[in-house]
Amino acid sequence: MSSRYPTPPDLVTLVAAREGRQQPAVQFRPRTWDSKLADVEPTIRAVLHDETITTPGEDAEGDRGVDRSALLKVAGAADLADSDELLRAFLLVQVWGSGLTGSRTLRHTATAFAHRDRLVTALRSSADLLRRADETSALAEAYKSWSCPGVGPSFFTKWFTFAGRREGRGWQPLILDNRVYRSLNRTLDVRLVDLADSRSRAARYRAYVEAVHAWSSELGVPADRLEWVLFRDNGEDSAKP
Repeated sequence: MSSRYPTPPDLVTLVAAREGRQQPAVQFRPRTWDSKLADVEPTIRAVLHDETITTPGEDAEGDRGVDRSALLKVAGAADLADSDELLRAFLLVQVWGSGLTGSRTLRHTATAFAHRDRLVTALRSSADLLRRADETSALAEAYKSWSCPGVGPSFFTKWFTFAGRREGRGWQPLILDNRVYRSLNRTLDVRLVDLADSRSRAARYRAYVEAVHAWSSELGVPADRLEWVLFRDNGEDSAKP
C-alpha cells in the first residue's frame, strides 16, 4: 500500500509543526441545540448534558465540551438494534463537528431528524457494514450507499469514523471534510482523483483512507492524528514560515 501511496514530503513538515499539540475538546452550547431540536425527544438530547460524556465548557456558563474519546465511547459502542442509541450518538457527532459556530449544521441536523426513518437506516446500515468489514472496499460501499437529507460527506464520514471503528483492524474509517480536502490539494498537492484513478467520490474516499494509513505506517504516526493535522492546516500551508 505504501508504494502506491508515497508519503508527501510536506506532510512530514506538517506533522513536525504540530508535535506536542493535542486536539482539544470541542466547545458547544446545549441550550442552542435544545432550542433548535425541540421536536426531538429529551431522552435523545440528554446526551448533550450527560456529565459522564461531556465536560464543563471553558467560556460561557452552560457551555459543554466533547472530545474524540467521548465520541468513540458513545458511537463506537452504540447498539445498532437500538434506534435511540444510534440517534444519541449521531447527535453527539453532529455537535462535535460543528462546535459553537455551527448554525448551518444545526439546520442540517434538524432536517436529518425530520427524516428519522431514513436517518436511522443510514446510521445502522453504515455502522454495521464498516464494523464487519475486513476489506477497504466497504469504505466506498458505505459512502455510495449513504442516503439521508441534511447529512453530507463532511458529516457522514465523521459518523463512519466513530461508529464504524473495529479495534485491531489494519485500517479504520477517517473523516474527509472540506478542510482536509483543502490541505490535501493545496498543502500536499495530492489529488484524490489521481490516487483513486477515478472521479467517483466513493472511490476517492477509499483511496484517501488507504493513503493516510499508508502514510501513518511509514511515519509511525496514528492515522487519526494525520487526519487532525490535515484538518488543522486547512490548506494554509501552516508549517511554512
